[in-house]
Amino acid sequence: MNRLHPADIADILRNLEPEKRKLFFDSLKPEVGAKVLAELDPLSEAELLEELGSSQLSKILNVMPSDDAADVIADLSQEKQDKVLQLMDEEESADVKELLKYPEESAGGIMTTDFLALDENISAGGAIDSLRKYVQKAPPTFFIYVVDNEKNLKGVLPTHNLIIVSPQKKLKEIMDEEVISVPLDMDQEKVAQIVAKYNLTVIPVVNNINKLAGIITSDDIIDVIKEEAEEDIYHMVGSDEQELGNSVFRIARGRLFWLIVTLFGGIFACTILRSFRLTLEKVVALVFFIPVIMNMAGNVGIQSSTVVVRSLATSNINFSKIWKVLFKEIKIAVLIGLICGLGVGTIAIFLGGQGLTLGVVVGISIFAAILVATLTGTVVPFIFKRFKIDPAFASGPIVTTVDDIIALSIYFMLATFLFRVMG
Repeated sequence: MNRLHPADIADILRNLEPEKRKLFFDSLKPEVGAKVLAELDPLSEAELLEELGSSQLSKILNVMPSDDAADVIADLSQEKQDKVLQLMDEEESADVKELLKYPEESAGGIMTTDFLALDENISAGGAIDSLRKYVQKAPPTFFIYVVDNEKNLKGVLPTHNLIIVSPQKKLKEIMDEEVISVPLDMDQEKVAQIVAKYNLTVIPVVNNINKLAGIITSDDIIDVIKEEAEEDIYHMVGSDEQELGNSVFRIARGRLFWLIVTLFGGIFACTILRSFRLTLEKVVALVFFIPVIMNMAGNVGIQSSTVVVRSLATSNINFSKIWKVLFKEIKIAVLIGLICGLGVGTIAIFLGGQGLTLGVVVGISIFAAILVATLTGTVVPFIFKRFKIDPAFASGPIVTTVDDIIALSIYFMLATFLFRVMG
């Protein structure tokens, strides 16, 4: 089993019963076990960590990259954290403790302290000697970070450049001084955007005085992109990305808030219907088209907000482009609204039994509902972003509830007016 790829071993572990899973994992070498842990999904990892003893876990964490080890330690209870850290090698334990100081979703929280930094006055020949010693105890590295006497980041040097220059050349003469770095407190999503923008495979992390603290590698960036995408998907339905590991009570409590928001929105919609009961009593056929108008408004609002949310998340748009985005969405809404309004309005003329008046009411209402839903779905994510709330929440219960209420209000106010005027 030790010869299998860690991802394949992780797939096997997910499908084993708890007692067999621990027996299976115990048979793996620590180096393999470390890689397997990094491949497991959060729920499977949490279950396995509960089954592993502190001594066995400390041996595995000793051979894990410091950033992955810190992630594992963070998922343990405080008592088990302390015990495992005491059993780990002193150097590895110190690295993990340092990483645990930073917020989990910051650059400091996802960086690793396994990197090679050399003084700018070292020669290329000396750098090659240092590289040979480094790779004997750490993963292969493709970059050497050049620092001064104060450990401040001065430049970066691809390792393959060392073999094409004179051994006597100093690193400061051959390094790239235009190095892109990120601060320790930068949000991980912003880090991922910078890495994608400049097509980087590794990015250094510095403190507020430009002292090199760690590096973030491409595999961590991939994990960040995956996590942020999953988080957005959960938030779009008013849920939480940690549900799989929570109890039934905590899951219900987390979902209940947004469901209550929707519930009150529904109650408010009921009061709208009640306030127009005289119109309903007079024209019962209006009831037939309530689901159509509410569904159209809700779906159009979700479409617009989803597009804006993802564009905000990937930095494809910002506040300076809000009017451009809004005008484009309005044009789309007008086109869709005209097509749907004319289609459903025509059907209403023949099915509603109220002639042309009902068709006009339904057609205009659908057009107006689509237009307003588009405005809501486009603007609300920007408002959430402005107040530092995840815009993904705007694509869930809030937009659909607001759109339903507005659509109903438009429908019945228009019906009351036109049936009074047109009979």
